[in-house]
Amino acid sequence: MKKVCVILAGSGHADGSEIQESMSTLIALSKYEVSYDCFSLDQWQYDVINHFTHEPVDEKRNLMHEAARIARGKIRDISKLDINNYGALIFPGGFGAAKNLCTYALEGIKGSVDTRIEKLIIDFHREEKYIGAICISPLMIAMALSKVAHGLKLTPGFVENAAEDLKNFGAEPIMLNSDEICIDEKDKVISAPAYMNGNATLFQVYLGIEKLVKYISEKI
Repeated sequence: MKKVCVILAGSGHADGSEIQESMSTLIALSKYEVSYDCFSLDQWQYDVINHFTHEPVDEKRNLMHEAARIARGKIRDISKLDINNYGALIFPGGFGAAKNLCTYALEGIKGSVDTRIEKLIIDFHREEKYIGAICISPLMIAMALSKVAHGLKLTPGFVENAAEDLKNFGAEPIMLNSDEICIDEKDKVISAPAYMNGNATLFQVYLGIEKLVKYISEKI
């Protein structure tokens, strides 16, 4: 049976996983009849943002508990993830990924990837299993694989500073529209710009993510 693990980091584009990108991923997996499990980190979020005012609020929220909202409660601690059970790994975007799974949003190219997430990415890459990276997540993939994969092709959408950062990680940025995907068959990393392009419509975002999921579903 085809099976994929999806890594979520909270709920909400400003401090968690981007909900529309996450749901587009899960809907596309369902469309192509790919079984999946959702995982997260059982820890406090870096911050909590009011998504109406866009201001930080004085609250503490747990990444896994918030991600459970997207996964309808079917969420697991990443420590329970056995790579042998999955043919691919997919990361939706959102600032939760860039603040909690790694520190790119906080420290840029000087940032680091959470050791558990980094090991997961490296293990999937070493086993030549597919990795899907959406929106801001390609920066995290480039950061995690910077020492083991050179010339990795990834898309930052049309965001120039993100493209420069990818180059700093030794990757090759491919500028694309949100309804397109970047395919790096050598390293088995597929990326989609999604909301990296700020003018993207939800349908364009879905189309790109659907293409990413379709491609991976045909390979695993």
